[in-house]
Amino acid sequence: MNKELEDLQYLVKRRFSFRINPQFSENFKTNIKDTQIIPLIQEVFKILDWPIVYTDNKSVEAKRKNEWNKLTAKITVIKKSSGRIEVHSKSLEGHLTDFGKNSKRTGLFIALFKKLEKEYSANGKLNELEEEFNKINNWEGYEVPDKLPLPKKNREPNISIAIVGGLILAIILGFFYGYLTNLFGYLIGLYEFGIGISVGYLFGKILVRANYLHEKPAKIMIGSILLIILISSQFIGFIIIKTQNSLTDLSFFNFINLHLERGLTIDNIETGWIGLIIVWGFQLVLPFIIAVFKSTLIVMKAVYEKVPEEVLEYTIFLIKKNKPISEVRLLLAEKGWSEKSDQEDIFDAINVIIGIQDFRRE
Repeated sequence: MNKELEDLQYLVKRRFSFRINPQFSENFKTNIKDTQIIPLIQEVFKILDWPIVYTDNKSVEAKRKNEWNKLTAKITVIKKSSGRIEVHSKSLEGHLTDFGKNSKRTGLFIALFKKLEKEYSANGKLNELEEEFNKINNWEGYEVPDKLPLPKKNREPNISIAIVGGLILAIILGFFYGYLTNLFGYLIGLYEFGIGISVGYLFGKILVRANYLHEKPAKIMIGSILLIILISSQFIGFIIIKTQNSLTDLSFFNFINLHLERGLTIDNIETGWIGLIIVWGFQLVLPFIIAVFKSTLIVMKAVYEKVPEEVLEYTIFLIKKNKPISEVRLLLAEKGWSEKSDQEDIFDAINVIIGIQDFRRE
């Protein structure tokens, strides 16, 4: 932050907020034209170097980063009626008090907005900001292409590849992690993270190869894979113990029963079979969350990369111009995207873009 902004912020009165993820709101009135408010809000964020994560005709959202590039707050500015503007700042660090930081942010925003409002009204830059905003928002500089790249030939979704690939992956990872945990011991957290990342990345690639990109069935398969990994890792532990101790009469079923009877001991504290069940549940739940997240990213990337950027840009242009979907489909068909499956690929890719935008806003 430069000296001028530091001086502006110094004059802002600090008002404390006490709650989980503290937040603070205040509002003020501006006399500039309604159509100039959003462009000026964007300009203020640009000068403050707070990255904008969302904009529409009524509001702008941005996030503040500290000197270590960590996101510390989300600032939302909403255009109300009669020239009123609400500024809201929310901490993202999970503290119980903000020590007045949110009020400092909202106060700094308002002070800089009022300063620029006065300066830009005098030198005519408000009109320039409005023109530039309208040009971007209304796609005034966009040239409709005469033709579009043709769609790639789509492979038929093959659930068999997904199921067989997932089963092979589960068995291999189960034996691998079972061997490692028996060789080096079980480290809580590290095991779950490794399993989650491995399953998420590898199964995500399998789903893309199978062209099977359905979210709900993929989650069910990931849960099944993790269950098989847990069972097979226990089985490899059973084989190792049985071999090392020459327990020829010990069955896997009896091994699990003995394991439950012995229970789990942590730092000389016996938690019994309940503790063991909780750990097994943890070994399923945490990797599931990580694996779903990782595989979703891979699938989303594949969905997005299916469609050339020129086609996405043209479709978004049509939607921004409030064309009904039926007309969008017709115009796409005229440029070589006549198959419904190809058009659905476009809309899926746009949904990925929207999903990423929503994620950035959180």
